[in-house]
Amino acid sequence: MGEEQNRENIKNMEDSAASPQGASRKGSEPNLPHASALPQSSKLPDSSAKKSVSPIAARSWWVALLAALPPLAMLFFLHWNPYLVVLIAAAVTIAVALTWGGLSQAPSPARTGIVVALTGIGCLLATLITTNLTWVPLVLSWCVLAAFIAEMTRGKHRPLTTWSLSSTITGCALVAAGSAWGLATAYPTMNLLAMAALPAMGLASLSLALPAKRASIRWLYCVLSGIIAAGFLTYFLLYGYSDLALAIPFAYRNPALAIWVMTLGLGFGSGLLVACINVLFMVPAGKNYRWRQLALALLPTLFISVPIYSLARLITG
Repeated sequence: MGEEQNRENIKNMEDSAASPQGASRKGSEPNLPHASALPQSSKLPDSSAKKSVSPIAARSWWVALLAALPPLAMLFFLHWNPYLVVLIAAAVTIAVALTWGGLSQAPSPARTGIVVALTGIGCLLATLITTNLTWVPLVLSWCVLAAFIAEMTRGKHRPLTTWSLSSTITGCALVAAGSAWGLATAYPTMNLLAMAALPAMGLASLSLALPAKRASIRWLYCVLSGIIAAGFLTYFLLYGYSDLALAIPFAYRNPALAIWVMTLGLGFGSGLLVACINVLFMVPAGKNYRWRQLALALLPTLFISVPIYSLARLITG
C-alpha cells in the first residue's frame, strides 16, 4: 500500500506540473520584467522627431521676406541695369546650392552644394556670354560628370551612393533652370514680361507667411497674390505696351484685352509656381530647418525665367 501511494503522489505532482497553472508558476521565475517596468533610458528613441515637417506649414516672416526680396529687386533693376538682374540670379543660385544638400538630405551636403553651385553659375555665365541657351546642355553634362567625381571622393564605403548622386544631379537640373536670366540683357521683350511676373512672385512669396491648415488654402493664397500683383502693375504701368500682345491671336482686334490676358496669366502662373514648389516639397526637420525653407522658397525665382523666355521668343520670333 505504501508503495502504491508513493506512485500516486508522484503521478499527481507530474500532472500538476504539466497543467497550465503549474506551467505558469514554473515559467514565471525566469521571465524578464515587463517593458513598462524598464527605465526610461533603456527604451528605443522615438523616431517621430526626425520626420519631415508638413509642407503646408507657414514659413517664418523673415523666410517669406527674404524669398520676396530677389524678385522685387530684379523688378527694380530690370530697366536700369539688367546686369544687376544677372548678379541677383547668381546670388539666388549660390544661396539655393548652399542649402540644397540639407534640403535633399544628401549624405555629403558640402560636395553636393559645390557641384550644384558650379552648375548654376556655369549655366548662367554661358547664357550671358553667348546670349542663347545652346551651351547650357553642355555645361550641365560636364557638371553631371563632376557629380560622379564628387561621389567617388567620398571615401571607401560611400553609404547611400544612389541617394547622394540623384540628389546632386537633381539640384544641378533645378538651378540650371535659372540660366535664362542671363538673357535678360539681350531680350527687351523678356524684361517687359518679367515686369508682370516678378511682382506676382514677390507677393506670392510674402503670402507664404500666412497660416494655412490645408494645402488648398496655401495654393489659393499664392495664386490670388500673383493675380493681384500682376493686375496692379498692368493697370499702372504695362497698359501702354502693345508689343506684349503680339503673341495672342486676337491682339489686333483688342490689344488692351490681350495685354490683360497675358499679364494676368503670368501672374497666375507665377503664384501657381510658388505654391507648387512650396507645397509639394517636404522640408526635413533639423538644425537648419529655416534655411532649408528659404532654399525652397527661392527656387521659384530661378524657375520663372524659363516661361518668361519662352513667351519672349514667341513674341519676337
